[in-house]
Amino acid sequence: MSEPSDPVSPATSHHSAPVPLPSTPVSFPSRAPRVHHLPVLKADLKKVAASRGNVHARKVAILIRWENDTTGAEEDIITIGKVMETFDLQYTDHILKAKDPTPGWNLSAKIRKMILDCYHSKLHSVFVFYYVGHGAIVDGNLYFIQDGKRVSWSDIRADFFSEDDAVRHVDILGVIDCCYSGAATRAQASRAIQVMAACGPNEGTSPRGQKASLTMRLFGAVQRFKGQSSVFTAALFQEIQRQKPRTAPSAVFETLSGTQPIRLVFNDHAPSSRIPRPSSHVNEKHVLVKLTLHGHSQIPGHSEVLESFKNAIQDLPPSMKVEISDAYETDQSIFLIIGMSWEAWSLWTMVAHLDFVGVTLGPSLMSRRLVEVPVPVSDENRHPSHGKGKVE
Repeated sequence: MSEPSDPVSPATSHHSAPVPLPSTPVSFPSRAPRVHHLPVLKADLKKVAASRGNVHARKVAILIRWENDTTGAEEDIITIGKVMETFDLQYTDHILKAKDPTPGWNLSAKIRKMILDCYHSKLHSVFVFYYVGHGAIVDGNLYFIQDGKRVSWSDIRADFFSEDDAVRHVDILGVIDCCYSGAATRAQASRAIQVMAACGPNEGTSPRGQKASLTMRLFGAVQRFKGQSSVFTAALFQEIQRQKPRTAPSAVFETLSGTQPIRLVFNDHAPSSRIPRPSSHVNEKHVLVKLTLHGHSQIPGHSEVLESFKNAIQDLPPSMKVEISDAYETDQSIFLIIGMSWEAWSLWTMVAHLDFVGVTLGPSLMSRRLVEVPVPVSDENRHPSHGKGKVE
């Protein structure tokens, strides 16, 4: 595995029909922002806030690694297996064989059979796909690789997006712990499809030996929530990000389909642990994003967009609360700089396009007062001193 680089912006899903602004002949920004109409965004956020999450009667998983792997994947499989058992997920180990001429084909066949079994059970199901090992980007696509062999993530993901009725009734959670795994999130249904990746599409992961890998942080996050009856994947993702060492890349989380959060139910509800709370030095609102809203003060009926937005988010649950840091007006829109928790970010991006600004470690370092920069005054525009003006 390669050394981690600086975090890149996580990708987002956008299901509330953001519309691009009309193109203008300017060089910056190179792409028009995605603009949300406030009434639509408000309705979509309410759907997420009101949702209690899908509850699953059938829960299955497939845990995948290569034969003769050199990344410590065998130990990670054991670790993630304990996570599966915690949520009563029936899991199957699948080892990609070095001598298999068609490892991707055989893996897809196994996945399709497991999903078909869920369909025949007529039970609301969740399917967890987990891969750990080496990853590489080839021709812009993510591949799982080992000793010259490779399996395409795009081909596997196509099975999840199939129009077959068997797939339409199964929620899917992908957990991918390999280099460049953020590429797995590139790309409206009642079911949910979510992917959690170890790093961005241009990064390497943290080795297991550093105790900072996605698998190990996911295991730790699950332990922190034990004692509850269930936990949302968005809350697990927040805990994964809290555990991230400064040198490790940020994990990536994306909802590819659906507005119902995925909720995992613990198999033992004994209150043996407390609900995790951030340490005193952790700032809860530590993700900074930009949200663009359609509207302008000069357009009739749009002058109150900012106040309307504030009212629209007042009744959101604590897990979706945000803090508006700043707001600006452009020719045709208003954009807001918003701070939020990782959990809120995960839930908002189910229905909203948020341009990722960065991860902050605390409040703004700048004073809220405007800092004035002195402008040099030349002789010709210098005000004349009293009594020394030009005499006609």
